[in-house]
Amino acid sequence: MSAARQLDDARAEWARGRGRRAINLAWGAVNRAMDHGDDEILRDAADLARDIASKEDGSVAREAQRLADYCEACLAGAGNGTQSEGLLGLITGWRRKRKCPDCAEPISREARVCPHCGFRLAPPPDSA
Repeated sequence: MSAARQLDDARAEWARGRGRRAINLAWGAVNRAMDHGDDEILRDAADLARDIASKEDGSVAREAQRLADYCEACLAGAGNGTQSEGLLGLITGWRRKRKCPDCAEPISREARVCPHCGFRLAPPPDSA
């Protein structure tokens, strides 16, 4: 099932008043979107999650807010080479990556030499 279809199903479940089911489907859509770098799905899932969080309470509201925060963090990293490790990355902390300018493979943000092609990189911008 595509991320877009899964998100459509999440919206349909939310329209039926099934917040928990909607959030579960939205998480699946977001994980698929992360695999394909689909920012539109992330934005739409964040909107849906914020809507659910504002109208639900308890664990459903907390999970919806967690999903919205996750989507926003992923979107904030878009364009600078940041990649999420999926749900596990959210739980254990972000693993920052950037693309090698020579071979375009993902590498550690702290890397000085690309392990894939040997390209020598400048130090990361946030290092002192």
